[in-house]
Amino acid sequence: MPERPAEVTAEVLGRGSIYTLGTAAPVLAQLAVTPFVARLLTETTGYGQVAVALVVLQVTMILASLGLPSVITRQALLASGGIPRARSLFRRGAALTTVVIAAAAAVTPVATWAVPGTTTPTWLLSVLAAGAFVVVENAQALLRAQDRAGAFVVLSAVASLGGPLLGLVLLLGVDRTPASYLAGLAAGYLLAAGLAALQCRGPATHRPGDLGAALRMGLPVLPHLVALYLATGALVVLATARFGSAAAGRLQLAILIGVAPTVLVGALNNSWAPAVYRLPQDRRGAAVEHTAADLTGLAALAAGGVTALAPWLLRLLADARYSPDELVGAVAVVSLGSLFAVGYLANVHLVFASGRTFGLALATPTALVVGLLVAALAGVGSLTGTAWGYPAMYAALAVLVAGLRRRAGGPGWREARLLPGLLGGVVLVGLLAALPSSGAGAVARLGAAAVIAVVAVLRLRRLLRPGVAARPA
Repeated sequence: MPERPAEVTAEVLGRGSIYTLGTAAPVLAQLAVTPFVARLLTETTGYGQVAVALVVLQVTMILASLGLPSVITRQALLASGGIPRARSLFRRGAALTTVVIAAAAAVTPVATWAVPGTTTPTWLLSVLAAGAFVVVENAQALLRAQDRAGAFVVLSAVASLGGPLLGLVLLLGVDRTPASYLAGLAAGYLLAAGLAALQCRGPATHRPGDLGAALRMGLPVLPHLVALYLATGALVVLATARFGSAAAGRLQLAILIGVAPTVLVGALNNSWAPAVYRLPQDRRGAAVEHTAADLTGLAALAAGGVTALAPWLLRLLADARYSPDELVGAVAVVSLGSLFAVGYLANVHLVFASGRTFGLALATPTALVVGLLVAALAGVGSLTGTAWGYPAMYAALAVLVAGLRRRAGGPGWREARLLPGLLGGVVLVGLLAALPSSGAGAVARLGAAAVIAVVAVLRLRRLLRPGVAARPA
């Protein structure tokens, strides 16, 4: 167990980086295959259907999980009975997920009418893939609590690479349609779900009332998780309704790049949360404060790096049909969300540790409404304006969850310590976003990216050696 707050940061960024990479792998895999998918589909609208289907997949996955992944980790580390009772939750959760997926398939006719850009094949394949990925996510929650890093990485690799690669094979060898890609995605996730079941073998202990208690803690989290995902997904749907599926596909590409810093911060949660849970309650506040300040600085560098390289990243993902240079501003705007995500995560760890999660069911949807209002008002005639809904949602969420932490009686910490990193990140991203994408501006962007990379490496080296570069909390 870490003795000082600085050692929590070192744990999260050190051994915890294994879990971070494993969690970020699905997004990295999606980034890797997107250039091929976008080019293999014969029309921009074809990729637009894939973009909407991925939104359906993610939302269905969240709902079908019933909020159990976070409960499984908490059960294993904080509650009596430990791993055997958490393993029982994994198995019972898989059975309940099957019921939810069957219900989602049954409402296909209504869904294809209600969700723009959805067809019967894309809906059914999306919900099937979602059910399989829930099993993977629940297994990862258990493996993380057991600190089985090797098994966690293997499962992440199979889930992250298997589905996208099979999708590409079907696009190339069977039919260049959205349904072909999604069929491969579903098949890969089903394979990963089978591996997850094998990795979670072992004795399981079930006590009467365990599942009910888990659902009472997990279900209130569902509106929180759905709203959290819709911070991006709802923007794609909004763009579909306002500008058409072709424009939605373009915005989805910008979001895919712009969320990279937030994905990195969120993936760190897989090592940050257990590190916080393992600490005595009187030490959690100081540890959260120290780590949050460190991560905000790293998020600012990541957002700056993504903004600097946005023109080339967009051209890598998409050809001229998507007008990638016009999306640079949207990438920069979306990257700002990572700066506020750190403050939200710091407080949400303490809310989960308290077990009083009901407030999240209200706070996150409220923040989503704020974000959508900003997107609707700023996005009149502009995809870049629509993108402002993302950082607005996370800013509102950071404020609201801080209030929940206080109501839940969680340990206090000095949130003002995040301001230097947050303000520095906003200035950095703003300056880089204003640079042209060609000529001298392009040279300046590349130079800035190189400087940011060097600073980030030096910063990481210092944070990973808390005994050498210690500083007061």
